[in-house]
Amino acid sequence: MLELSGVEVVYHSVVLVLKGISLNVPQGSIVALLGPNGAGKTTTLRALTGLLDIHEGRITKGQILWQGQNIASQKAESIVASGIAQVMEGRRIFPELSVEENLFAGASGRPKKDALSDMEKFYARFAILGQRRKQMAGYLSGGEQQMLAIARALMAKPKLLLLDEPSLGLAPKIVAQVGELIQEVNKEGVSILLVEQNASLALDLASYAYVMESGKIVLDGSSQELKDDKDVQEFYLGVGTKQSSYRDVKLYRRRKRWLS
Repeated sequence: MLELSGVEVVYHSVVLVLKGISLNVPQGSIVALLGPNGAGKTTTLRALTGLLDIHEGRITKGQILWQGQNIASQKAESIVASGIAQVMEGRRIFPELSVEENLFAGASGRPKKDALSDMEKFYARFAILGQRRKQMAGYLSGGEQQMLAIARALMAKPKLLLLDEPSLGLAPKIVAQVGELIQEVNKEGVSILLVEQNASLALDLASYAYVMESGKIVLDGSSQELKDDKDVQEFYLGVGTKQSSYRDVKLYRRRKRWLS
Protein backbone atom coordinates (compact mmCIF):
# COMPACT_ATOMS: atom_id res chain seq x y z
CA MET A 1 0.00 0.00 0.00
CA LEU A 2 2.83 2.38 0.95
CA GLU A 3 6.47 1.97 0.00
CA LEU A 4 9.42 4.26 0.78
CA SER A 5 12.47 3.40 -1.27
CA GLY A 6 15.88 4.97 -0.62
CA VAL A 7 14.42 8.26 0.64
CA GLU A 8 16.83 11.04 1.56
CA VAL A 9 15.73 14.33 3.13
CA VAL A 10 17.78 17.48 3.53
CA TYR A 11 16.94 20.49 5.72
CA HIS A 12 18.12 24.01 4.86
CA SER A 13 19.91 22.55 1.81
CA VAL A 14 22.79 21.24 3.96
CA VAL A 15 21.60 18.99 6.81
CA LEU A 16 21.04 15.38 5.71
CA VAL A 17 18.41 13.95 8.06
CA LEU A 18 17.07 10.86 6.28
CA LYS A 19 19.82 8.78 4.75
CA GLY A 20 18.19 6.43 2.29
CA ILE A 21 15.39 4.83 4.31
CA SER A 22 13.14 2.13 2.91
CA LEU A 23 10.01 0.71 4.52
CA ASN A 24 6.65 -0.79 3.59
CA VAL A 25 3.14 -0.61 5.02
CA PRO A 26 0.97 -3.43 3.63
CA GLN A 27 -2.73 -2.83 3.25
CA GLY A 28 -4.72 -3.49 6.43
CA SER A 29 -1.65 -3.65 8.66
CA ILE A 30 -0.25 -1.78 11.65
CA VAL A 31 3.46 -1.05 11.17
CA ALA A 32 5.56 0.56 13.90
CA LEU A 33 8.51 2.92 13.49
CA LEU A 34 10.69 3.03 16.60
CA GLY A 35 13.73 5.06 17.52
CA PRO A 36 15.14 7.58 20.00
CA ASN A 37 14.63 11.35 19.79
CA GLY A 38 16.35 12.77 16.72
CA ALA A 39 16.34 9.49 14.81
CA GLY A 40 14.28 10.95 11.95
CA LYS A 41 10.86 9.48 12.69
CA THR A 42 8.93 12.75 12.49
CA THR A 43 10.85 13.77 9.36
CA THR A 44 9.73 10.50 7.78
CA LEU A 45 6.11 11.45 8.47
CA ARG A 46 6.66 14.96 7.09
CA ALA A 47 8.03 13.42 3.91
CA LEU A 48 4.91 11.28 3.65
CA THR A 49 2.47 14.13 4.21
CA GLY A 50 4.05 16.87 2.10
CA LEU A 51 4.92 19.07 5.08
CA LEU A 52 8.69 19.22 4.60
CA ASP A 53 8.65 22.58 2.86
CA ILE A 54 7.18 24.26 5.94
CA HIS A 55 10.33 23.23 7.78
CA GLU A 56 12.68 24.11 4.89
CA GLY A 57 13.19 20.46 4.05
CA ARG A 58 13.01 18.56 0.77
CA ILE A 59 13.33 15.05 -0.58
CA THR A 60 16.56 14.82 -2.58
CA LYS A 61 16.57 11.14 -3.47
CA GLY A 62 14.28 8.11 -3.54
CA GLN A 63 10.56 7.73 -4.01
CA ILE A 64 7.41 7.37 -1.98
CA LEU A 65 4.87 5.10 -3.62
CA TRP A 66 1.32 5.39 -2.36
CA GLN A 67 -0.94 2.80 -4.01
CA GLY A 68 1.53 2.67 -6.89
CA GLN A 69 1.86 6.44 -7.42
CA ASN A 70 4.93 8.48 -6.49
CA ILE A 71 3.74 11.23 -4.13
CA ALA A 72 7.18 12.55 -3.15
CA SER A 73 6.57 15.89 -4.89
CA GLN A 74 2.86 16.31 -4.14
CA LYS A 75 1.37 19.01 -1.94
CA ALA A 76 -0.10 18.19 1.47
CA GLU A 77 -3.71 18.82 0.44
CA SER A 78 -3.40 16.40 -2.47
CA ILE A 79 -1.90 13.74 -0.22
CA VAL A 80 -4.75 14.09 2.29
CA ALA A 81 -7.28 13.89 -0.55
CA SER A 82 -5.63 10.67 -1.75
CA GLY A 83 -6.34 8.98 1.59
CA ILE A 84 -3.51 9.72 4.04
CA ALA A 85 -4.20 11.49 7.36
CA GLN A 86 -1.92 12.24 10.30
CA VAL A 87 -2.25 12.74 14.04
CA MET A 88 0.75 14.85 14.96
CA GLU A 89 2.88 14.60 18.06
CA GLY A 90 1.39 16.64 20.89
CA ARG A 91 -2.12 16.21 19.43
CA ARG A 92 -2.26 19.70 17.84
CA ILE A 93 -5.98 20.16 18.30
CA PHE A 94 -7.36 23.69 17.91
CA PRO A 95 -7.77 24.67 21.59
CA GLU A 96 -9.81 27.81 20.95
CA LEU A 97 -12.35 25.92 18.82
CA SER A 98 -15.08 23.64 20.12
CA VAL A 99 -14.92 19.86 19.89
CA GLU A 100 -17.48 20.02 17.10
CA GLU A 101 -15.52 22.65 15.18
CA ASN A 102 -12.34 20.56 15.46
CA LEU A 103 -14.15 17.59 13.94
CA PHE A 104 -15.54 19.72 11.12
CA ALA A 105 -11.99 20.90 10.39
CA GLY A 106 -10.99 17.28 9.82
CA ALA A 107 -13.83 16.85 7.34
CA SER A 108 -12.77 19.79 5.16
CA GLY A 109 -13.93 19.27 1.59
CA ARG A 110 -16.50 16.59 2.44
CA PRO A 111 -20.27 17.12 2.09
CA LYS A 112 -21.67 18.51 5.33
CA LYS A 113 -24.36 15.82 5.55
CA ASP A 114 -21.76 13.03 5.41
CA ALA A 115 -19.54 14.81 7.92
CA LEU A 116 -22.42 15.21 10.37
CA SER A 117 -23.26 11.52 10.06
CA ASP A 118 -19.68 10.50 10.85
CA MET A 119 -19.53 13.01 13.69
CA GLU A 120 -22.47 11.36 15.41
CA LYS A 121 -20.71 8.00 15.12
CA PHE A 122 -17.68 9.46 16.91
CA TYR A 123 -19.88 10.94 19.61
CA ALA A 124 -21.33 7.47 20.15
CA ARG A 125 -17.83 5.95 20.31
CA PHE A 126 -16.38 8.71 22.52
CA ALA A 127 -19.19 9.63 24.89
CA ILE A 128 -17.11 12.36 26.54
CA LEU A 129 -16.70 14.15 23.20
CA GLY A 130 -20.43 14.00 22.62
CA GLN A 131 -21.08 15.47 26.05
CA ARG A 132 -18.62 18.29 25.41
CA ARG A 133 -19.23 18.92 21.71
CA LYS A 134 -19.81 22.66 22.26
CA GLN A 135 -16.97 23.06 24.75
CA MET A 136 -13.60 24.58 23.80
CA ALA A 137 -11.24 21.73 23.02
CA GLY A 138 -8.44 23.30 25.08
CA TYR A 139 -10.35 22.43 28.25
CA LEU A 140 -10.28 18.68 27.54
CA SER A 141 -7.85 16.44 29.40
CA GLY A 142 -4.77 15.11 27.61
CA GLY A 143 -6.42 11.76 26.93
CA GLU A 144 -9.61 13.40 25.68
CA GLN A 145 -7.59 15.65 23.38
CA GLN A 146 -5.82 12.60 21.94
CA MET A 147 -9.18 10.95 21.27
CA LEU A 148 -10.34 14.15 19.57
CA ALA A 149 -7.16 14.35 17.47
CA ILE A 150 -7.64 10.77 16.26
CA ALA A 151 -11.34 11.34 15.59
CA ARG A 152 -10.54 14.55 13.68
CA ALA A 153 -8.07 12.68 11.45
CA LEU A 154 -10.61 9.93 10.83
CA MET A 155 -13.14 12.55 9.70
CA ALA A 156 -11.06 12.76 6.50
CA LYS A 157 -11.96 9.08 5.79
CA PRO A 158 -8.30 8.02 5.39
CA LYS A 159 -7.06 4.71 4.04
CA LEU A 160 -3.78 5.20 5.92
CA LEU A 161 -3.47 6.84 9.33
CA LEU A 162 -0.11 8.17 10.52
CA LEU A 163 0.19 8.38 14.31
CA ASP A 164 3.09 10.34 15.82
CA GLU A 165 3.68 9.45 19.49
CA PRO A 166 -0.01 8.95 20.41
CA SER A 167 0.86 7.79 23.95
CA LEU A 168 3.08 10.78 24.75
CA GLY A 169 2.29 12.36 28.12
CA LEU A 170 -0.68 10.11 28.89
CA ALA A 171 -1.37 8.08 32.03
CA PRO A 172 -0.97 4.28 31.65
CA LYS A 173 -4.74 3.71 31.80
CA ILE A 174 -5.31 6.21 28.99
CA VAL A 175 -2.44 4.72 26.97
CA ALA A 176 -4.23 1.37 27.13
CA GLN A 177 -7.43 3.01 25.87
CA VAL A 178 -5.58 4.66 23.01
CA GLY A 179 -4.09 1.28 22.11
CA GLU A 180 -7.55 -0.28 22.03
CA LEU A 181 -8.77 2.54 19.81
CA ILE A 182 -5.89 2.03 17.37
CA GLN A 183 -6.78 -1.65 17.10
CA GLU A 184 -10.46 -0.82 16.52
CA VAL A 185 -9.61 1.66 13.78
CA ASN A 186 -7.37 -0.91 12.09
CA LYS A 187 -10.09 -3.57 12.24
CA GLU A 188 -12.34 -1.15 10.36
CA GLY A 189 -9.94 -1.29 7.43
CA VAL A 190 -7.59 1.64 8.06
CA SER A 191 -3.89 0.85 7.69
CA ILE A 192 -1.65 2.48 10.32
CA LEU A 193 1.94 3.65 10.51
CA LEU A 194 2.65 4.10 14.21
CA VAL A 195 5.59 6.20 15.37
CA GLU A 196 6.25 5.51 19.05
CA GLN A 197 8.96 5.71 21.70
CA ASN A 198 6.79 3.42 23.84
CA ALA A 199 8.20 0.28 22.21
CA SER A 200 6.19 -2.08 24.38
CA LEU A 201 2.92 -0.52 23.22
CA ALA A 202 4.03 -0.32 19.59
CA LEU A 203 5.21 -3.93 19.40
CA ASP A 204 2.00 -5.14 21.03
CA LEU A 205 -0.09 -3.33 18.43
CA ALA A 206 1.96 -3.75 15.25
CA SER A 207 2.58 -6.82 13.14
CA TYR A 208 5.89 -5.48 11.80
CA ALA A 209 8.33 -2.83 13.01
CA TYR A 210 11.35 -0.80 11.92
CA VAL A 211 13.99 0.71 14.19
CA MET A 212 15.60 4.00 13.18
CA GLU A 213 18.85 5.58 14.31
CA SER A 214 20.45 8.76 12.93
CA GLY A 215 18.27 8.81 9.82
CA LYS A 216 18.71 5.14 8.90
CA ILE A 217 16.74 1.94 9.36
CA VAL A 218 19.05 -0.19 11.47
CA LEU A 219 16.76 -3.11 12.27
CA ASP A 220 13.41 -4.47 11.11
CA GLY A 221 11.33 -7.58 11.51
CA SER A 222 8.06 -8.93 12.79
CA SER A 223 7.01 -7.54 16.14
CA GLN A 224 7.64 -10.91 17.75
CA GLU A 225 11.15 -11.07 16.29
CA LEU A 226 11.96 -7.65 17.72
CA LYS A 227 10.44 -8.55 21.08
CA ASP A 228 12.76 -11.57 21.14
CA ASP A 229 15.83 -9.55 20.13
CA LYS A 230 18.01 -9.13 23.23
CA ASP A 231 19.30 -5.71 22.16
CA VAL A 232 15.77 -4.41 21.59
CA GLN A 233 14.74 -5.86 24.93
CA GLU A 234 17.58 -4.11 26.67
CA PHE A 235 17.33 -0.67 25.10
CA TYR A 236 13.61 -0.36 24.34
CA LEU A 237 11.82 -2.77 26.64
CA GLY A 238 13.85 -2.21 29.80
CA VAL A 239 15.07 -5.80 30.14
CA GLY A 240 18.60 -5.68 31.58
CA THR A 241 20.75 -2.66 32.30
CA LYS A 242 24.11 -3.31 30.65
CA GLN A 243 23.69 -0.82 27.81
CA SER A 244 23.02 2.83 28.70
CA SER A 245 22.18 4.00 25.19
CA TYR A 246 21.18 2.67 21.80
CA ARG A 247 24.69 3.53 20.55
CA ASP A 248 26.07 1.15 23.18
CA VAL A 249 23.63 -1.51 21.99
CA LYS A 250 24.83 -1.06 18.42
CA LEU A 251 28.48 -1.39 19.43
CA TYR A 252 27.63 -4.44 21.51
CA ARG A 253 25.86 -6.03 18.53
CA ARG A 254 28.84 -5.34 16.26
CA ARG A 255 31.19 -6.95 18.74
CA LYS A 256 29.01 -10.03 18.89
CA ARG A 257 28.93 -10.32 15.10
CA TRP A 258 32.71 -9.87 14.87
CA LEU A 259 33.31 -12.54 17.52
CA SER A 260 30.98 -14.96 15.77
